[in-house]
Amino acid sequence: MAKSIIDVTTCDWHAALPGAPAVQASEERLLGQDKKVDLCDPCSWLFDLFYLRRSDILPMLQADVLDAFYRSAREANPKPTRRAPAQLALASEESQPPADAEPKASGTRKQAKPGAWKEDVVQVRCPLPHRKGHPRKYWVELRNRTGHAKSHVKDNGEVYEGPEVAFELQEGREFTHFCTEHAVCANSGGYGFLGEDGLRAHLAKSQSWQPASQEEKDAAETRKAA
Repeated sequence: MAKSIIDVTTCDWHAALPGAPAVQASEERLLGQDKKVDLCDPCSWLFDLFYLRRSDILPMLQADVLDAFYRSAREANPKPTRRAPAQLALASEESQPPADAEPKASGTRKQAKPGAWKEDVVQVRCPLPHRKGHPRKYWVELRNRTGHAKSHVKDNGEVYEGPEVAFELQEGREFTHFCTEHAVCANSGGYGFLGEDGLRAHLAKSQSWQPASQEEKDAAETRKAA
């Protein structure tokens, strides 16, 4: 008795996630350049809502933008201020520590200002101009540099891709792995990473980037060797 063969495809987006289980695909989506991907229902919904608008949405999700957004929040239901009787007010004033007393340590950690130097993370310095009030030397967490680049717009109205920005790695660190698989990475001389894991994650997240030609790859290798 003949058996029919059913071609079962898995979701390409889930497959790109490290450690994610395989999920059966149900729909297809076009990425451009006559390429398509297989997606499950949730990823198809996410693709239609998010991926096609990523150049607008990604800048909104950067750490410094979210930090400024959270700090702009105000109380939804502020408590009315009760006026204390005079005697209670005097007692309250007497209980205050003297002006020269050392402040007690706060239980909550104050969030760093966007662009400020941080001691506990690997950072790169962004050479692009930033809004007034931000530090002149603007530091960005290494893991956020690609998204941070997208928050800046070129003169032609397009957003920057990470490799197009000459980020300066903090002193004492050195890039050991470089991506030349994408045209934008190769044309910048190779997009640098601290290790193989970082490079692998970049390749998984940037599958829609235009691939580099062999000539562009060779030129990038020549520039790295110089």
